[in-house]
Amino acid sequence: MLPLKLLGRDWRGGELALIATALVLAVTCVTAIAHFSDRLTRAMYIQSQSFLAAERVVQSSKEIPPAWLTKADELGLKQAQTTTFASMLSAGDEFQFAPVKAVSDDYPLVGHLEMRASADDISREIHQGPPPGEVWLEARLLPLMNLSIGDDLQLGDTDLRVAGILDHEPDRGANLFSMGARLMMHQSDLAATNILQPGSRVTYRYLFAGDDSTLDQYFNWLKPQLTDHQRVIDLEEGQPRVARTLDRAESFLFLAASLAVLLASVAVGLAARRYGLRHANYVAVMKSLGAGKRKILGIYIGQMTALALIATAIGLALGSLIQSQAVNLLQGFFPVTPPPSGLQPLLVGLATGFACVIGFALPPLFRLAQTDPMQTLRQDWSNPDKREWLGLIPGPLSMLLLIWWLSGSIAITLALLAGLGLLVAGAALINRLLVHGRLASLGGSWRIALGSLQRRAGFNTLLIAAFGTGLLAMLAMYYARTALIDEWQMQLPANAPNHFLVNIAPYELDGVKQKVEGKNLQGTEFYPMVRGRLIAVNGTPVHEREHKTGAIRRELNLSWTDTLPADNKIVAGEWWSEDLNEGVSPQGVSVEVEVAARLGLQLGDVLRFSIGGLETEATVTSLRTLDWNSMRPNFFMLFAPGSLDTFPATYIQSFYLPPEDKLFVNELVKNFPSVSIIELDKILENIRETIGQVAIAVESVLALMLVAGVLVLIAGVRASIAERLQEAAVIRTLGGRRQLLMRSLMIEFGLLGIAAGLLAAFGTEATLAVLTQQVFEMPLNFHPGLWLLGPLVGALLVGTAGTLACRSAVSQPPLKVLRELA
Repeated sequence: MLPLKLLGRDWRGGELALIATALVLAVTCVTAIAHFSDRLTRAMYIQSQSFLAAERVVQSSKEIPPAWLTKADELGLKQAQTTTFASMLSAGDEFQFAPVKAVSDDYPLVGHLEMRASADDISREIHQGPPPGEVWLEARLLPLMNLSIGDDLQLGDTDLRVAGILDHEPDRGANLFSMGARLMMHQSDLAATNILQPGSRVTYRYLFAGDDSTLDQYFNWLKPQLTDHQRVIDLEEGQPRVARTLDRAESFLFLAASLAVLLASVAVGLAARRYGLRHANYVAVMKSLGAGKRKILGIYIGQMTALALIATAIGLALGSLIQSQAVNLLQGFFPVTPPPSGLQPLLVGLATGFACVIGFALPPLFRLAQTDPMQTLRQDWSNPDKREWLGLIPGPLSMLLLIWWLSGSIAITLALLAGLGLLVAGAALINRLLVHGRLASLGGSWRIALGSLQRRAGFNTLLIAAFGTGLLAMLAMYYARTALIDEWQMQLPANAPNHFLVNIAPYELDGVKQKVEGKNLQGTEFYPMVRGRLIAVNGTPVHEREHKTGAIRRELNLSWTDTLPADNKIVAGEWWSEDLNEGVSPQGVSVEVEVAARLGLQLGDVLRFSIGGLETEATVTSLRTLDWNSMRPNFFMLFAPGSLDTFPATYIQSFYLPPEDKLFVNELVKNFPSVSIIELDKILENIRETIGQVAIAVESVLALMLVAGVLVLIAGVRASIAERLQEAAVIRTLGGRRQLLMRSLMIEFGLLGIAAGLLAAFGTEATLAVLTQQVFEMPLNFHPGLWLLGPLVGALLVGTAGTLACRSAVSQPPLKVLRELA
């Protein structure tokens, strides 16, 4: 019980409160992120059980041969089919571009659907899709189209009755056609819509279920017959893209949490060191009265253990609460409701708390137990302990191991430490320029402030680095999700196309042209388009050249034209305009230069494509650069006119539609219901909304990083409080007023904040430069507002926190302070 009694007594000294606060902060950060990550992982696992709505799936961009289905019937396998595409829905004067999914009678084979017969009903589980003539809509579509249950809507050339609200489908994937609110219909109604034309973007999924041995037998028979347009999906694939995205997000959040833990640990170390120095006299007296090292160490370790357990418990509770609120905030982004997490996040939080204590709080206590009573009571420090430096090893080592454990990568850990090293070096440089400048010539408060900065140069470097790191992360996140998107939009040409027309059938082409031209809209030409897959280069399969996931692994949009698009530039080879002028039938294909570099293509290489199961070859005659910011239809592969005439094609065009003419979209949909219209302005708006909501979770972690910086500041101030009391007492005894000392504190910490803000502004500008070049592919832009905002926020934050923390040092009566020192 003695450690607990001492804990209550020593709490009033302030150091233990600071240690507890830092521990709560560190544990809260890591626990919240660990909970969040664990719940997402569990949600993905649960979803993967019914992710396919089957046990095996054949996915194809075209219908598979009937013989394949007959073979499955012979083996007794259960079967179902889905057809997924995107189309424009209409109901009266309301129009909405939405994903559509047509399902057969036996869908789903695994898992269940959830639907409601009305908005007020309770969602119920069912094991079959809508019957013919009816559709189910996701709830968001009803208000968007001003629909009610029982109303009719038009899909292509047919009318269907809205019979229910779709709440859940097991195989809702993360692809283009799963974005947005979905319509589900019966497979037998699909033909009447006349939407699917040759060349349409559509995904066919053939679902199979049965015992494992029969499935293996069937797919062993099937796989040799698969083409490049088909693939088999099983449960092991799950959702790889979603998984990779979550892994990256998890790594980023854990790295941000690691920085917050690191800063909180520094605060723990500073406070523990101050606590050890303040208790040196107590330990000296206890040893003089016969207490041994083991007894003293037991008391202080017991005290710190009790404090760590209390602080860690509070941190675990707060972390659990925060992640619960984060999941509720982002509920709409999860395909299934994340289930409760297990014990692992709590163990991660517990390990974080004790890593901070073992690495940063216990070493000062071990040094405290080594106190020489005679040396301490005489205040004789002429013979310091040469082994004291050994106490500096556990802290960095524990953080290194903790960050390695959290990130799961030694490369990331070393990169993070290298980045922190650069930040500390930058902070040291700025601090040196600060204290050796000419500001001291201003006299008065400035001279006092700069003198204090010079005496505490080491701590100031740490403080600048701590706040600079937090401000850098916050500013980079803010500018990346606001300024960069605005700059990208400003880079777009005036009246850049903001609407795309896709899936235009050849028989609709003239009518669509008349409508667009009759409106005098600024648009591109209408490009023919077929979908095909690059399968070989000079007879070598393309997968042996391309090892990355990306465009080459999927079907490409292939087009042809006799005129080089205005935003394309030939960088190698020749365009076929000369052949056309000479009356020669042109041959070949023009390849986008980056794809060519990735595949190692050169002029004269022969490319083989599979289009609808048929193969064709073309020789590379030129390489082109593209302007992706033009918002025009762009193609990796452009063929010579006539090269693909034997393949069925649809057409694509983009145009600029002024906001005041938005009703023209409704007119197009009414006249051409099978044409899909993509409204880029709405997509950008959705992107902004999504980024804004996701950023809340990230920024909350970064805000905790700044709180950790404040704790470092408070711990540093408390470590130097005795010196500050003495300095303030001497200055006031010599005639200095309290206002003079307060101004000097504001100047001292304001300058530190400005230095941290400048460091953050430099780091943010560098980060934005990388994003500008590598992600947005825009010219570099300077952000003058950043260089004002960073120092201003830093000065306000650090100046206010530092002045408030030191206010008691200048408020003490000087006579009282000098008597205590005497």
